[in-house]
Amino acid sequence: MHDAGDPFSEWPGYRCRGTRGADRSRSSVGHATHRPQLPLYVVDVQPGVTPEQIKIAIQTAAEGENMNLVGTLNIQRGLQQRGIKSKDTYVIYEVCNLVLGAKILAGTPEFGAFAPCKIVLFETKGKLKLMTYLPTYALKYFPKNAEAQKVAQELDKQIIHIMKQAATGGF
Repeated sequence: MHDAGDPFSEWPGYRCRGTRGADRSRSSVGHATHRPQLPLYVVDVQPGVTPEQIKIAIQTAAEGENMNLVGTLNIQRGLQQRGIKSKDTYVIYEVCNLVLGAKILAGTPEFGAFAPCKIVLFETKGKLKLMTYLPTYALKYFPKNAEAQKVAQELDKQIIHIMKQAATGGF
């Protein structure tokens, strides 16, 4: 099933969750409830919410989750500074919970390749979306570590909460 307004809809097993909690799961075999967890989590930004409101909401919500906004990379601005035309918003926010991150790294130092956690604001077909790579999925690449998995689940919850807050402009 392809959604022309969603550039990721052709990816097997892709899921997109809107701000109203609707799960618009997609699977190449149509069995959304029986497939493994997928790497990307995407949230639609409510109409009228601006990129500046999203930035403030990410920072505020991150602080509420004992996380820090440790970096911001504005791809659109960077391209424009190099003389490359770019009209669509694309900003990468790096967030980190040092306490939880340290717990994962203690048993799975390779996880550092995925750190800090990222929330990406992007525009497609005139609509803003937020996207992240779930920490629990990243751990699938490494030997099983029950404590790291438990901590990654908490990070997933924190990041998803931040994204949902940001998608509404923090309201």
